[in-house]
Amino acid sequence: MKFKLALALLAVLAACFVSPSPARAQEGEPVVVDEVIAQVGDGIVTLSQLKREMKERVDTLKQNGMPEAQANAEVDKHKAELIATLINEQLLLQKGKELDLTQRVEDEVNKRMLAVAKENGITSIEKLDQAMREAGLDPTGTRQTMRIEIMKQAVMESEVDSKLFYGFSVDELRK
Repeated sequence: MKFKLALALLAVLAACFVSPSPARAQEGEPVVVDEVIAQVGDGIVTLSQLKREMKERVDTLKQNGMPEAQANAEVDKHKAELIATLINEQLLLQKGKELDLTQRVEDEVNKRMLAVAKENGITSIEKLDQAMREAGLDPTGTRQTMRIEIMKQAVMESEVDSKLFYGFSVDELRK
């Protein structure tokens, strides 16, 4: 039972890696695989990322009882905000690399995956990966999603939280 719950939680993380298959082109015709909608430093935001985020938000609204047409319209109204969010995510990831947080993040991902394995009585990461695949989850995609989220948290802690906390005196913090 715990294993199914843990896998369900991991499914939420892996859901952002589900994307439709590319359209088929006639032989010899070029196929547009993806489109860059923003360049952010040395990274990019793609149309497929935007579409995936929009689909997730539409799905969430539909699960909360909103009709599909209304959910699509609501999400479409906030498309610019969604692009800004994806750009901010890229900036946070780049800052994390700049701060050399990559190994710390990777260690945390491994720690969390081991904890999930242990909670479910699984003795190795390989067996956990196999169990995830059997449950329809992509272990690689799940780890990538975890890396992104942990990196964003680490940058925020390093660059925002610590500076806010240590940037003020005790009296200023109390105020």
